[in-house]
Amino acid sequence: MKAKLCSITASRARLIIAAACALFSAHAGATLVTPVAAVTVIQSFAYTAYNGGDFVFSTSGTAPGCTSGWYISSADPGYKAAVAAVLAAQVAGNFIIVYGDNSALWSGSPSGKYCHVQTVGISS
Repeated sequence: MKAKLCSITASRARLIIAAACALFSAHAGATLVTPVAAVTVIQSFAYTAYNGGDFVFSTSGTAPGCTSGWYISSADPGYKAAVAAVLAAQVAGNFIIVYGDNSALWSGSPSGKYCHVQTVGISS
């Protein structure tokens, strides 16, 4: 019984390690950055046609490489939820925590540096 339990535990550990390695290798080129503290949304733009409807916003604080702000691609699987969180925080005047990839800048602004949002959440 003890040997079987150890075997199951070892199998689960290998599965977790394999999943972590796969996740890490998929994002190996990404550089995730965030402002040093929670920020407020100071401006947002919903593009109706560019790239299928990208959403761009600026915050009260920036992160390295994201001096203009952040963007959420209309092709992102969590597009609706992320945009809803940003807009809800903007309307209510709440703070957000945002993480973005500063190696994936928005192509809609050749002069600005808008980083691709990976995670966004509302903070109080």
